[in-house]
Amino acid sequence: MSQSNTDNLTNDLGVARSLTWRYVIALILVATLSTSAWISLHLVIAKQESTAAVVNVSGRQRMLSQRTALFANLLALTPKAERAPIRDKLQQAIDLMAHSHHGLIHGDRAMELPDTMSPTVRAMYFDGPAALDGQVETYIKTVRALLQLDDNALTTDSPQLQYITKVGTTTLLSSLDKMVSQYQREGEASVKRLKKAETIFWVATLLLLVLEASLIFYPFARHVRYIIGKLQQVTEQLRLHEGQLEQAVRQRTAELETKGRDLAASEEKFRLISTAAKDAIAIIGAEDRIMYWNPAAEQIFGYTASEAAGKNLHNMLAYPHHHNAANDVPKDAQQYGVGNFVGRTFETTALHKDNSEFPVELSISAFMMQNSWHALAIIRDITERKQMEDQIRQLAFYDALTQLPNRRLLNDRLSQTIVALKRSGDYGALMFLDMDNFKSLNDTHGHGIGDLLLIEATRRLKNCVRETDTVARFGGDEFVVMLSKLGADKGTAATLAQNIAEKIRAALSEPYQLTARREGKPDTTIEHHCTVSIGIALFFDHEGNQDDIIKWADEAMYQAKESGRNAIQFFESHP
Repeated sequence: MSQSNTDNLTNDLGVARSLTWRYVIALILVATLSTSAWISLHLVIAKQESTAAVVNVSGRQRMLSQRTALFANLLALTPKAERAPIRDKLQQAIDLMAHSHHGLIHGDRAMELPDTMSPTVRAMYFDGPAALDGQVETYIKTVRALLQLDDNALTTDSPQLQYITKVGTTTLLSSLDKMVSQYQREGEASVKRLKKAETIFWVATLLLLVLEASLIFYPFARHVRYIIGKLQQVTEQLRLHEGQLEQAVRQRTAELETKGRDLAASEEKFRLISTAAKDAIAIIGAEDRIMYWNPAAEQIFGYTASEAAGKNLHNMLAYPHHHNAANDVPKDAQQYGVGNFVGRTFETTALHKDNSEFPVELSISAFMMQNSWHALAIIRDITERKQMEDQIRQLAFYDALTQLPNRRLLNDRLSQTIVALKRSGDYGALMFLDMDNFKSLNDTHGHGIGDLLLIEATRRLKNCVRETDTVARFGGDEFVVMLSKLGADKGTAATLAQNIAEKIRAALSEPYQLTARREGKPDTTIEHHCTVSIGIALFFDHEGNQDDIIKWADEAMYQAKESGRNAIQFFESHP
């Protein structure tokens, strides 16, 4: 290589090093300003979110003050027998108001409330005789005091209700409105300050770009033009292969563009589906670590995506003593893409972030990503469905007035008892009870008083039988008591049944003190004397089916009625 070429090469390398250092310094400055701008933007967004959370919660306090005042008045105006649901709603509303107030004062990460406040807000909360903290705490204590009153003391004239009605919709409401306005003003002022800082970063970035253009890109362009002149010398050699290379590049580019569009479309579809989904969606990678956690999962379990990322799904959501069994579920799916639980949907329980347990429906599938198997878990909160099932079961198998098993549930238990007694060789007994002269009570004092008598009779009946026995209501004033495990001797079984029946007859014959409560009128206590007629049918092994046994007890009860009522009669079969 000639001395001239060596000098040119050395000069080119020196220029390249100089431009490289300038470029690196410029990149560092741009990165610094960009990072500062990003931090500023993040602070603006965080401040807006924090302000929105504070304004929403403080606005909700305003709504809760009106709501508790409304529920308090409804509670006082509602008949006492119907107050329980309203009392529960009032309790929930005041608990939420107290929780929100605590979060506004001390901060609450779950509600995204800051643990600091401005001097103005602190003064509004704590300074002066009309400080908002004192108003809210006094209001909450008054509502809770109202909830502690019994039904007799809870009237429209109670001091607590008058205070709630007066303060909850006027003074407290006005103070809460002022606090919401103050939060909004402070949030807007803070955002303006951050936006101003962001503007300064933006101007500095523009100035830096101008300096880059003059100190880096212009010398770089001049040097490039010089290099291009040298490259023209070898251009002719490359033209021979240009056609083939261009064709290969175009083909490869088209393939990459197609794959890129398909991948982007697929990712966008997954993002839209997983974001809009109401079920929790989690992607599990190696060692059961969570790789993806959708918004529904955040809402259902209480963990944010950043909190869940990298954690063991089953250690996070299952009780500690279930960890080993739960961790076995996805292992086959991760190793081989198959397993007992892959492709199945089953019900289990999970833990919320606050350690409360709730039922879920879990579906697991396996898929290959980056040359390894991953598990996709779709989790649905089925709390409401389970509650509905329990409510349906309650309505289907229990009497609405007395909460005793109804005819359907009694038939089911009687069928099970017959099978059990066949195995044990013991006797059982079925008692059919009818309250004597119940119709006259209903006709004289109304069905409300009759319902009170049935409820009291239910209580007495439960106290007369064993825990293994069943008390059911057939309808009207008819009750059925099923006794099991009375022994293998018929005489002994009959004596036990007779003793229990006598105990029931004596208990139900005691005077009833029934208090009638009518809105706007003083309570009236009615003393009622009532007797009961009881029919008993013993059953053993294969002697009759459940319909026969019920029929026998019913016939025996009618024989007790015909014998003068207030009597006990055993069923006797006729040849």
